[in-house]
Amino acid sequence: MYKKHVFVCENMRDDPLKKSCGEDGASIRMRLKKEIVKNKLNHEIRINRSGCLGKCAQGPCLVSYPEGKWHFNVVVDESDRIIEELISK
Repeated sequence: MYKKHVFVCENMRDDPLKKSCGEDGASIRMRLKKEIVKNKLNHEIRINRSGCLGKCAQGPCLVSYPEGKWHFNVVVDESDRIIEELISK
């Protein structure tokens, strides 16, 4: 059983005028997964893609459980900080 579970939105909207997590979310998820494996935490922390989390207007987002902690307007370069946060709690 995992201690943490992270859902990263990868929703792609059909309307290009509406914000979408899409490709940014996919890049963020892959970077997080890579860092989790590199730090040998893949048996403790699970990183999953999700469909729309209902927060796309706030930029690429993710939510981690069991805390229910949200991150909005995430960029790939924040992955290290997010991993540190996941590890420290």
